[in-house]
Amino acid sequence: MVNNQSLYFKENGTYYYKDSNGETLFKSDVISVLYDLDGILLKHGSPDNLKIYFERYKKMQSLDPDLFKFRVVSTDKWKVDELNKMLTHSGYVSYLDTDPNRFQED
Repeated sequence: MVNNQSLYFKENGTYYYKDSNGETLFKSDVISVLYDLDGILLKHGSPDNLKIYFERYKKMQSLDPDLFKFRVVSTDKWKVDELNKMLTHSGYVSYLDTDPNRFQED
């Protein structure tokens, strides 16, 4: 694996998030990403695990709507290489707003 980072793999329609030793940290058929509008990836994972963080960010947004602007995207059609680029390249997630088709399987 690249640079001892955890990365996603897809097998038989299921995404596996594995550490640098190849150990599966979690698996899910759908992956969600939570990011702010400046292109910072805040959290990623299964929709169920992301709910806690989503609720936390919604509370912060209610305190200052101009400061806390974020989006959540969930799908079972991520291109694995694009999903991994979101983890390894700062700001890459912002392409979801400008070119969302680059992330979707054909």
